[in-house]
Amino acid sequence: MTKQQKKQYQPTEALRQVLNILNQQKFVLDCGHHITFNQVLGNDITIRNGKELQITCSECGY
Repeated sequence: MTKQQKKQYQPTEALRQVLNILNQQKFVLDCGHHITFNQVLGNDITIRNGKELQITCSECGY
């Protein structure tokens, strides 16, 4: 990867800030399970990157 290509990537903290917008919001995932973001007992999620994002709980993502 060239230096120019590396400059295109943001640090993980930038992604955390984007995801923090979802704080305490509730969603039904593609697998049918539910998630509430930033809740202690919430499900972990798996995001499959591709032409369309596939978002499942970590239990169904493996």
